[in-house]
Amino acid sequence: MAALALRVYQKTDPKAEFSVLLENKKSKTSLLLQAGTVSTLSQPETDVIRGDHYGRLLDAYACLGVLQVCPRISWEGENTQLYLVVVTKCIKVCTIQNTAVHRIQDIDVISLHSMRPANYKAQEEESWIKEMKKLMGNESFYFTISSGTGEALDLTLCAQRRSRTTCTDNRFFWNRMLHLHLKRFGVDCQQWLIKVMCGSVEFSSIYMNNHTPKILIISRLSCERAGTRFMVRGVNDGGHVANFVETEQMIYIDTMDDLILSYIQTRGTVPLFWEQPGLNVGSHKVKMSREPEVSVQAFQKHMRFLRERYGQQVVLNLLGTGVTGRSQGEAALSHMFQIQHINCCWSKDSPHIVFDFHQECKGGHIENLHKKLQPRIKDEMESFGYFCSRKGQVMSLQRGTMRTNCLDCLDRTNRVQTYLGLDCLNKMLEDLGVANNGVIVQRFNAKLEEMWKDNGNRISQIYAGTGALQGSKLIDGARSAARTFQNNLLDSSKQEAIDIILHGNLLNNYLAALSRSLLPNSYLYAPIKVLHQLCDHSTEYTASIPLRVAVGTYNVNGGKHFRSLAYKHLSLDDWLLDSKKNAVRSSLVDTTPEEEEAGEGRVPDVFAIGFEEIVDLNATNIVQNTQWSENAASWGKELQKVISRDEKFVMVTWTQLVGVALFVYVNEKHANHVRHVSVESVKTGMQGATGNKGGVGIRLVVRNTSMAFVCSHFAAGQKEVNERNNDYDNIARKLIFPLGMPLWAHDYVFWCGDFNYRINLSRDEVIDYVQRKEWSVLLQYDQLKISHSEGKCFKGFLEGEINFAPTYKYDLFSDDYDTSDKMRIPAWTDRVLFWRRQYQRDKDNPNWSPGRIVHYGCAELKQSDHRPVLAVIDVQGCQVIDDKLSSTYESVVASLGPSDCTVVVQVRNLPVGVEADTVFDDETLEAVQEAMGTVGSVVLVRFVDNKIWFTFSDSQTALKAAACSPLLIKGHELEVKLKTEAWREQLEEELALCGDTTVPLTDEPLNITESDDAAVRLRSIEGALEELYQSQSGDEDGVSECSEIIEQPPRAVLLACRPAPPRPTPSRPPPPRPTPPSSAPSSPAPQRAQPQGPKVKVITKPVRPAQLLTRVTSTPASQTNTIIDQVTSIPEKPTQSSTQSSTQSSTQPSWPVVPPRMPSQESPTETPPSAEAPAFSSSLFGVPPSVPASVPAVSNEKPFVSPFGAPPPLPDNCPPEWSDSTNEKPHPSPPVVQPPLPSNIPSTTTLPTREQFSGPPLGPPPSLPPTGPPPPLPTNGPLPPKDLPPNIPTRSLPPVPSRTGPPPVPSRSIPPVPARNLPPVPPRK
Repeated sequence: MAALALRVYQKTDPKAEFSVLLENKKSKTSLLLQAGTVSTLSQPETDVIRGDHYGRLLDAYACLGVLQVCPRISWEGENTQLYLVVVTKCIKVCTIQNTAVHRIQDIDVISLHSMRPANYKAQEEESWIKEMKKLMGNESFYFTISSGTGEALDLTLCAQRRSRTTCTDNRFFWNRMLHLHLKRFGVDCQQWLIKVMCGSVEFSSIYMNNHTPKILIISRLSCERAGTRFMVRGVNDGGHVANFVETEQMIYIDTMDDLILSYIQTRGTVPLFWEQPGLNVGSHKVKMSREPEVSVQAFQKHMRFLRERYGQQVVLNLLGTGVTGRSQGEAALSHMFQIQHINCCWSKDSPHIVFDFHQECKGGHIENLHKKLQPRIKDEMESFGYFCSRKGQVMSLQRGTMRTNCLDCLDRTNRVQTYLGLDCLNKMLEDLGVANNGVIVQRFNAKLEEMWKDNGNRISQIYAGTGALQGSKLIDGARSAARTFQNNLLDSSKQEAIDIILHGNLLNNYLAALSRSLLPNSYLYAPIKVLHQLCDHSTEYTASIPLRVAVGTYNVNGGKHFRSLAYKHLSLDDWLLDSKKNAVRSSLVDTTPEEEEAGEGRVPDVFAIGFEEIVDLNATNIVQNTQWSENAASWGKELQKVISRDEKFVMVTWTQLVGVALFVYVNEKHANHVRHVSVESVKTGMQGATGNKGGVGIRLVVRNTSMAFVCSHFAAGQKEVNERNNDYDNIARKLIFPLGMPLWAHDYVFWCGDFNYRINLSRDEVIDYVQRKEWSVLLQYDQLKISHSEGKCFKGFLEGEINFAPTYKYDLFSDDYDTSDKMRIPAWTDRVLFWRRQYQRDKDNPNWSPGRIVHYGCAELKQSDHRPVLAVIDVQGCQVIDDKLSSTYESVVASLGPSDCTVVVQVRNLPVGVEADTVFDDETLEAVQEAMGTVGSVVLVRFVDNKIWFTFSDSQTALKAAACSPLLIKGHELEVKLKTEAWREQLEEELALCGDTTVPLTDEPLNITESDDAAVRLRSIEGALEELYQSQSGDEDGVSECSEIIEQPPRAVLLACRPAPPRPTPSRPPPPRPTPPSSAPSSPAPQRAQPQGPKVKVITKPVRPAQLLTRVTSTPASQTNTIIDQVTSIPEKPTQSSTQSSTQSSTQPSWPVVPPRMPSQESPTETPPSAEAPAFSSSLFGVPPSVPASVPAVSNEKPFVSPFGAPPPLPDNCPPEWSDSTNEKPHPSPPVVQPPLPSNIPSTTTLPTREQFSGPPLGPPPSLPPTGPPPPLPTNGPLPPKDLPPNIPTRSLPPVPSRTGPPPVPSRSIPPVPARNLPPVPPRK
């Protein structure tokens, strides 16, 4: 039982070692926290110690534990400081099942290494303590205390899991890190500490006949990926999503045999890697931070966890599907969500329902949830059921959950979950037998609706900083403004407080950074010394693997000249892939060693490409602090195409800061082994205020090797060397990645960019040396080389040998250096350097190498005033072998000893009738202390139960002391043994605090088969997109109504002719952006081997039937048949050969195209079985390539399909729509005909053939025309009646009555305006 009546004392003697005493006022026992150790004291010991210069500090209700913090960056966590966290103010929420639920309102953080002065003021505390108090005091944290003799209810467990286990669910155990320190010293945490849950607890009770049901809504926020709204988005590498909340709606009736009714729902953001960069005001852009191929593993981990722990799943996707405005980014995210869901092997039994909440419930029509959503989930709601228990016996189980998400999982999700909860309430009331009592039903509904509203407000307060939006314009406007202020200015401090609570001393720690690369997540919470030893012995459980890294940099000067036809034969291949070959080809003698030639054709494993001035450095871009642009998006897409010429590469992520952009790609074989990806940026322009100068960084772990890539743009100017050195220093110090990970905590750092370091010579001298290719002489005056040798920048970095001309500054499209009025001096401004961290274990290794530079050169791309530079470097990576890691871990733990560092000294073979007190007299006790002092530093000595406890400063000293047993002192034989002999088992319990302890809701077997083949897990997005359309169109049977249709065509025909969803187009045309050289329309791009993928049909632009028929009739006659064949003709037997299909196409009727529906209605097109179309490739950015003037029906090239699932743009030869401005009139729409009837039904109506679709308006067909080949059609214009073939009878049509124009407008006589005589203006004196 946790103590509510606690009192804290601190040592007031400044000469003695500082300590804190935590006393339980009820039991009079206490905890002594001194010198990093914790001891449990009995009542007599407490009374004695308290009288030894201890002063009362404060009273507290409960204790959360001991927080371990690294206040500054440390190498091995040696400066970890300890703080005691207690609850000083709380409020009781409710009492249920002999358990009192309390809400925390205020806490206090007490230092365990220094005394708090008498004039202490809370305003003078450190910033992180203030933020932590603010976070814990926002009334979102709860704990329970037993009000009886039994154990308190565990808030982390729902009622159904509570019936199966008593083990705490670590996902909702927020202060688990604070329990570790006390648990290592054998403290009973159940007695002294509380377990805190973050979320919401809403309680109410109503009257129901002779009973008083208690209603609770408990929302549990997961701490696995906790954070604020714009700081934490999407999923992490472990499959945990942001804002994941498990909400339980529970009814408890103690007068009905302790009846419990419970229903669970879940929410969480889209389980993909995405973010919303930039200043978020109003509309927010959605950026996919990782490519789909890199997101597969994390997505499947999340969905598999839900399937295993929560049973059957239904995904309710409430994201917008609009293609313009604010919903455009949501539509792209929603489509990627659906595509990844289809990739899951269990997607068939887990429906993914797309319901555009803003569109379907527009105007506040929440009743549409019952009309449109409820019919689609009715069967699943009935099959899932809810949990019911009576007298502790389980009556029924909930066998599945609804997973609801929108963009933030706040306002829209609150509305839908409220509806689902009220819908389940009606079933509960039916089982209680009160569904026919309207008064009781109304009470329950009104009370629960109010509780759900309060619950939504509290969840929104945690994640967004304000309450939920409720539909009121005044309230919602104020909350939206408050969210904007909170999210952009205050969330970073709040995020820091969350990280400190959840990670403790694993922040700002070089050792923790290395441990994250090498060890599983559960090992990270082991003692610091265990982590230190595991990292030092990493060579015992890792295998060395070679990695090749290619790093390039290019200042594109805004990219304004990349559309020029000049030098169109140049391609990005010359820079990124063939730079070394071109350099060898241009040299007279090839000096490459033979061993290097053998590995010359090896493809890099990692590509990092940096750009400078990727957008114009104008005032607009600088002020807006551009972090996402179409320019960078188009470059990223083109770069992926170029580097995938020989082997496929996938993009990991990219980042941008105004003009600086950095892209990182990995070889496809490493895609499943990329983890811990994050980005950061540092501004250095105008003393750190603007981003026109600065740097961006990307970190990642490939296999088990951590890498950081930096691209920067330093200050310009010939003499501004100090400014450039300061830019480097600021970026190197301030570039700190999430969890306080500095730049130098990585195994490798690769730094590229436009450093702007110049040459300290005149222009004529530099050009003269360049013409003579005396690079060594020029490098003696290079400012970067000089500053590097003086230790002012890039200390410890290496650079390849420079054997190429200065890369700055050229005239555009010329080999001449700057000939403008400024006559700038040529210089090597564009550089690539790298650094490798040398660990202590590597200093004695003679084979250690920082890396080998395979190639360092530039390419002759002349569209900018700079030349691009590329460096190819071979480095040594590592990969962990799991079996060896386990054995190394066991040996390390055995050698370190127990965490409590305590040994027990007792008399061996004590004679009968002799008490130990008589043995341990003052002289003997002093001799024992002296013997223990020779072993190591003794922190605490205690006399407990006729035994002496010695606590040392570290665990290895305790092992040495135990090895001294037995001791012979004063003729007595003393035995020395460890206080905790089973320390290995205790360490496993410590690590279990941070492991997966979630118990499944049911024991139903899961039919999930997942292949271990990476090629299977990384299924192509194209195939998933095709399945997405087919699966959604399988439930759609609506057709467009037409008065001429006598009988609807069969369902299969309708599905085959249904068009794709509407193409998402931007609300305004995109700004002009530069096209890389190899992607220019007139540039001959090299042929690259394209990976084979599933064949899918090219999705054409959807049009309505009337538009389609208008286009057909307004098209030249030579194209009419082609359009009808491609769009409106449906073969009766798709499996026939192409010859039979083409023969039958002239006689088969054409059905009208069904108008497209929104993606929320799940009606995409279905590809016919016989359709043979080329495969296509999808990209993260969705930038369509240019389309040639003529597109064949079947092409070997892969057409572009964006992440929206939209078709490529129509070719230029697509028939135009009719324009009223022309004198030529289109043909009227042909009549819509009925489908062919089955052979067993007599035909009573003749059907028109396709030939009748082209020609003048025709009435009802008098008879079936004879068979035969179609008549020849003229090239342009409508068919005159005289050209009709003889086998078609002519018909006389009644004359069309002429239309009289509107009556003439009578002329109006306007009287003249009389002249106004104005008095003259007198002259001014």
